[in-house]
Amino acid sequence: MTQPQIQQREALETFLHRFFGPGNGVWPNLDPEYRYKDRTLPFVEALRRGDDAPVVLPRAYTDRDRFVMYVIAQEPRERAKTAELIRAFAGPTYITYDEQVGIQPAWLDPSDPIEQAVRDFAGDRTTFRVETGRTLEHRRNLARALELMQRTQARRPPRMWRVAKPIGRLLAEFDASLSAGAEAASNVVLDQLAAAGGVTAANLANLRIKRLDRLGRSEEILQLSELPDAVRQDPPLPVKEAILTAVYTVLEESLAEGDVSSARAKLQERGRFVPALLDTDAAKLGTQAVTVLLMAATVLEDLPALRRLVEAVQNTDRIGKMSSPVWEDAQRLLATNDGAAAPPAAAVQAPQASENDASVALPTIDSWPAFLAAVAASSRAGQAAVEQRSWTAWSPPAAHDAALAEFLDGLENQAAEEVWRAVGAFIDADGYIAPASLTAHAFIRNAVTFDRFGPGDLAVLQALAEIALRSGPSAHTYTELLDEIGAYSSRWVSPERASIALDFVDRLFLVACPDVDARSKLAYNLLEPLWRHQGRLSEADLAFSKRLSRELGVDFPWQDRADSDDERELSLSDLPPMKVLLYSLDDAVLSRCAEEIKQLAPAVDATKASDHVGSPQLRQKARSADLIVIATRCAKHAATGFITQHARTEHIHYADGSGSASMLRAAVEGLRSTAGDR
Repeated sequence: MTQPQIQQREALETFLHRFFGPGNGVWPNLDPEYRYKDRTLPFVEALRRGDDAPVVLPRAYTDRDRFVMYVIAQEPRERAKTAELIRAFAGPTYITYDEQVGIQPAWLDPSDPIEQAVRDFAGDRTTFRVETGRTLEHRRNLARALELMQRTQARRPPRMWRVAKPIGRLLAEFDASLSAGAEAASNVVLDQLAAAGGVTAANLANLRIKRLDRLGRSEEILQLSELPDAVRQDPPLPVKEAILTAVYTVLEESLAEGDVSSARAKLQERGRFVPALLDTDAAKLGTQAVTVLLMAATVLEDLPALRRLVEAVQNTDRIGKMSSPVWEDAQRLLATNDGAAAPPAAAVQAPQASENDASVALPTIDSWPAFLAAVAASSRAGQAAVEQRSWTAWSPPAAHDAALAEFLDGLENQAAEEVWRAVGAFIDADGYIAPASLTAHAFIRNAVTFDRFGPGDLAVLQALAEIALRSGPSAHTYTELLDEIGAYSSRWVSPERASIALDFVDRLFLVACPDVDARSKLAYNLLEPLWRHQGRLSEADLAFSKRLSRELGVDFPWQDRADSDDERELSLSDLPPMKVLLYSLDDAVLSRCAEEIKQLAPAVDATKASDHVGSPQLRQKARSADLIVIATRCAKHAATGFITQHARTEHIHYADGSGSASMLRAAVEGLRSTAGDR
């Protein structure tokens, strides 16, 4: 053995002794005389041999009746592959998991010596914690299934893993998941894209930045190791704006206090890549991004860039929203050098497109009808419009509702498949304002036709249903819509997907009902599978199921309390006083969720927020909250970023959907996590 091999073997043995040390009763200290060691030995030997398969290691907690299997992906990019292997070999037969978001890597507890050993060995977010029932038979069955998985994978010929779905469909799912507020599902699809191998590192970085921006996690954007490379690759305009807006969050407090000198110092420290973005078209950027560019151009005394920026914003309402000292400094520098605050428009040169800018020779798309036609035709112009979010400058889809719906319904199969790439943009453009109900209904028919019931798809379907129902459709249209949604519900309604099913039912209660029979039929079809398996429902899902059943007159004999795998788990009614901030742009969802939290956990104080931008009131709510729950559908970074920036708690949870049940589930999970850390 070479010296590196010896060191690697020693590190492996150190890990194994830590893993089977105090806190794990499966094979105490790897004692060779332990009578039950043969049950665990195959997993240990596979690791020592270095088999080409995920690592599998069992654990029996010594302080409670709990058994888990840790499955460790060989490297981060194989997380999606490993999750699929677990599902294929152990699946719903031996384990339970949320089918809506799939099997996800676990967040390992650094205060747990066993899980910290795994973190030191494999790093973060490569390990799955798999559990089954409490009986010895359940545990043995799970161990056999995962041993078979490991053995089968190790013996198969080496080959590259490939995700079955085309890259285009995965990209459409990613955009749609983000727009519909399916936070966990968007992460699943991002992992699949990384595993697929057909997306460049720069494009993956762009997708990560878009997702973090949607979640308001600006600091994580600035800490991305791939950020400098992403900037050098001339990313799409929305990515540039996300990066600039992330920088603005660093400067915001100093600017609010009028301390421009401090803001400049922070810009020079945290925004070293901003000069590379100075040629961005400021006319298409928000106020925060333009503020960062103005400051950078002023600090660098880049007069051509400064002239372009001033010309782009001087006759807009963004000046009134901008920090006055920043604007005044820019004007002063121009006046000092040119003798005038701003040159005439003819004297200002627009940014020159780079030679490799694919949009230079592309036809102009300036409306939703042209946009959908281009996307359906799979044209480069349509793809560019999706990436650049060009639709933000157009009249909303509602202005062309009938024409768009007719176009969608008339598409042939291939074009209908391609046009789904635009559904995320459509949901974002809705913004809870003017509903394009006919277009939403046409997209729903598309989803049903192409069996779109995977991760994120159902959250998209629920968002489309909300748009279609918000307009108050006729009795005929209402019945037709509900029949289409319910036609294939047996394929996806399950306890693991309870929150999305309940989101659909809740929407039926919130909107006007022109046909009670149609509403009752769909409510029954969605609630009945949950009632049959109510023993597997969480406390939040059971409580909300009972409420909806009562409100809609769909009676089922629900049990009084949810079953718990941990008898020592604190009931929600016994939770200590806490403050939770609920954020969504849907006021009805906020009210329903807050009401249910009050019923389930009387000591918890739920505060609601639906601001589009930051405010002193929102800052105070964020700072005083013990837990923050955010629904990100159509959310604005100006608000979500503001909340995460001013939060003093590390407990920030995201609803995996835009309905009341999704938010309630996230809130309950967050309350238990927050209470457990106290």
